Amino acid sequence: MWFVSFFCLLVLSPILALTEPLPSFKGNMRIPIDMKTAKGSFLKKGRYQLEVKSKLPSRVLYFSLGGEIQAVVEATSDKDPEIVTAEVPLVGTHQLRSTAIKLAPAKDRQRSKTGLARYQEERHRWEGVIRVYESLKTGAIFFVFQEREEKEEWSRFYFKLYRSSASDNNQSKAKSL
Repeated sequence: MWFVSFFCLLVLSPILALTEPLPSFKGNMRIPIDMKTAKGSFLKKGRYQLEVKSKLPSRVLYFSLGGEIQAVVEATSDKDPEIVTAEVPLVGTHQLRSTAIKLAPAKDRQRSKTGLARYQEERHRWEGVIRVYESLKTGAIFFVFQEREEKEEWSRFYFKLYRSSASDNNQSKAKSL
């Protein structure tokens, strides 16, 4: 009898693991320039909430403002030749919080136990990092998301946007009228 229950456990555990939602990664970022997506969504410079969600086998990047999604960008191939030309950092490294890791209550996070700054005191192991690079040759902007995997290896996903000018945004508004 124990053999049957052990066999059921082996068969059902991978199926149950697939039904668990995959974690997403969230954080805030101040974007210093106007950008547009390949699908035509415009992002004015300013502060956005970023979220990277798993869409197997790739990832999707969401830009939100006040809880409302402003743009959605799917990851591009890492074989894109423009990636190597994106050498200018546009925004510094941002750590993104995994939704799989539960935060301590706010009152516990606000008090320092040692007198150090909060970021020095935290023992949090960051699972997601995002960086932004621009290609001055092509005007392409790449959001590079890295996710920690097993054995301290990192997977990398690229999200491609483009530099936008005010005239691009005005032209799209005129077309919609």
